[in-house]
Amino acid sequence: MSDHDRPSPPRRITVALVNDYDLVLLGLAEMLRPFRDRIDVVELDVNCNPESRVDLALFDPYGRARLGLDRVSSLTRDANVGRVAIYTWTMTAEQRDAVLAAGAHGIIAKSTTPDGLADALLEIVAGGEFVSSDFGVDATPAWPGHDFGFTLRESEVAALLADGLSNKEIAVALWISPNTVKSHLKAIFQKITVTSRGQAMARIAGGPEFARRRSA
Repeated sequence: MSDHDRPSPPRRITVALVNDYDLVLLGLAEMLRPFRDRIDVVELDVNCNPESRVDLALFDPYGRARLGLDRVSSLTRDANVGRVAIYTWTMTAEQRDAVLAAGAHGIIAKSTTPDGLADALLEIVAGGEFVSSDFGVDATPAWPGHDFGFTLRESEVAALLADGLSNKEIAVALWISPNTVKSHLKAIFQKITVTSRGQAMARIAGGPEFARRRSA
């Protein structure tokens, strides 16, 4: 899209941040704070949809199986939500197609600069479709388990392990092979110094970084 064809964004937009972890939402809200003259973060929605009308719901699918496609669909059908974007570390062509088919209006890489993130949100609300061309892992913001030395993928595996998913279910949820899951679990066990799946689940679930608020 050329600059001439790019729609003019509104002066200020309202945004709800959606994820299952307080830690993730607080970090994202802090990143957007410098842009409060243009972007008003009105809600941090943990494991729920926005309660008030917002121009855009920015959904971080961390900790959700299959990139949280069920939540993406729910948000796009929600009368309180104008448009929907997801904010994620990685994205394959298959995942991109699935997310757009679920109704998302934008896919933003977490390697995007804060300025770039703000511009993308404004463009999406103005009626554009935004899909980051490059996905990579930036140094910030940190993900849950970062202090354990977990890589991003290990963190995602750990979150699903703590939810009680089997190796096969984790593989399906993250679009990876069961053997890859086994490799990540081996690394996780070593980093948190446990020897069994039960010990790992207890250690991870008991950590404040992996605490997630669940629906009643």
